[in-house]
Amino acid sequence: MTRRSYSVPAPALTAIAAVAAAGALAGYRYASRRPVAPATYPPLDLPKPFAEDIWVVDSGPIHAGGLTLPVRMTVIRLDDGALLLHSPISYTPALAAALEALGPVRHLVAPNVAHWTYLPRWQRAFPRATLWAAPGLAERAQVRRAGLRIDSVLGDEAPSAWGGAVDQGVIEGGAGFRETWFLHRATRTLVLTDLVQNLEPERLPAITALVARATRGTAGTTPLYLRAALRLGGEPMRAAITSMVALAPERVVMAHGAPFTSGGAARLRSAFAWV
Repeated sequence: MTRRSYSVPAPALTAIAAVAAAGALAGYRYASRRPVAPATYPPLDLPKPFAEDIWVVDSGPIHAGGLTLPVRMTVIRLDDGALLLHSPISYTPALAAALEALGPVRHLVAPNVAHWTYLPRWQRAFPRATLWAAPGLAERAQVRRAGLRIDSVLGDEAPSAWGGAVDQGVIEGGAGFRETWFLHRATRTLVLTDLVQNLEPERLPAITALVARATRGTAGTTPLYLRAALRLGGEPMRAAITSMVALAPERVVMAHGAPFTSGGAARLRSAFAWV
């Protein structure tokens, strides 16, 4: 068989080179817009005031399922001066000291079945703190292997430890998904974990930004992959979300992405329009 050789005409080579150069320039410009510390909300690993008696602590990035994401802890100071740490982030002695300057750490909260992995270190640092967990977390094999001591399970009624200042409820879907929400009544601040994501593409690495857009993680709503699990919860799930939305918070803070710092009621209704 005769072997054929192919040549590319000079004009085509010129066009290909021009396209490649333009692509490289576009890629450089896109990369130059990437933040120096991607997928984060600096300053990191220190309490930042969010509302009266509420602080957020941004950290990360974390790597989950091949994606690079920001992560956030919310801190609530209760009526007795004690701190509730919602979805604790990676422990550092400096962060612990900064928190203790705000009040004694007495409550550690794992608000859903995914946000618990940093808790063993916090529990070792604060062994007298009560660890509250979302329903079903204690049954997970990974949790048992980690040696996490779960003291109490969260439900639809706030315990006496914070019932005077904070309301709560549980949203239950399928595939074992459960998340507990918290409403700080005095400031009308709703604290969520994964039920709403509001990722900002310009803060994310390119692949993460692409996936986040495709799954609506950048739209200030429930990401599509989580909607699938939630829909398995049927009418009880819809009723629970409807009741939560009816609380009409002024602010909404979540674990991943930019919080809703105002107009929370309208933005929450929009976030859950899919329900």
